[in-house]
Amino acid sequence: MSRKQFQREADMLSLISEQSARLLPGRNIETLFEVQTSAGIPDIVFIEFDKTILKRRTTHHQSFIVDFADMCVLRALNEMETETTSAASLSKQVPFSAKYISSNVLPRLMEYGHVQKESRGHWHAVSKYVSPAKHIGTLEVKINDWRSGFSQTLRHRASADESWLVIASTHSSRAAAHKEWFKRAGIGLATLHPQSGIDHVVTPRAKKASSALNVYRELLAERAAHLYSNGEVSGTIGLVFGVDLTTTTGPDPRRPGDAGRRPAPAAAAHSTTV
Repeated sequence: MSRKQFQREADMLSLISEQSARLLPGRNIETLFEVQTSAGIPDIVFIEFDKTILKRRTTHHQSFIVDFADMCVLRALNEMETETTSAASLSKQVPFSAKYISSNVLPRLMEYGHVQKESRGHWHAVSKYVSPAKHIGTLEVKINDWRSGFSQTLRHRASADESWLVIASTHSSRAAAHKEWFKRAGIGLATLHPQSGIDHVVTPRAKKASSALNVYRELLAERAAHLYSNGEVSGTIGLVFGVDLTTTTGPDPRRPGDAGRRPAPAAAAHSTTV
């Protein structure tokens, strides 16, 4: 692809993907696109999977969790001190009714291999939850609308270990002039040049380690693992005002048939019911 100038944000995706190590050095990164978070859809998700956990999930026939309610209930199960619990008890820990948990969430988690029914109305987790992701970085990509990109990146931060706005170098001066905004928000800023590639401006602030399970992060990790295990690299690519804003030249890395599909990795491949 000719890289004289970026015409669309989609034109920036391949180069960013190729240079993931500049943003997340020392990590075994997989690149995914358009993965839904609890607050929007980042353009790129850089994720380092725990391949041992992916393999374990396959071996134990535990499907990946793509529903917010399911993730909330599984977290509550993991945090409870008692081995067995009821939908009524779980409803006190999550924003869902006991009836919905009992009739929808717990049967679904049982189908996915994460919970078992102990007796009438009583359930327990099959095993302690372990994240399939060692590290998650979300990226919002913009040619020039840095304010919109800033807001979107900030929303995605709740679901990631670090979040970046990557803006075309030809339109980066205004964003760079507001470096303090990024520093205070804890999000990263980088520029992308068609020839020289990625350049750091602001490094995102590291999040404090916590023993508590972050349901927003784990939902993104599970959704990413679901895509990855099925050999996909992108979620649904939406239209912008009815227009498909794919690349202007060269293959779109999000697209099956271009660079958008790879063979499913044997250690992680299994079907997940959504």
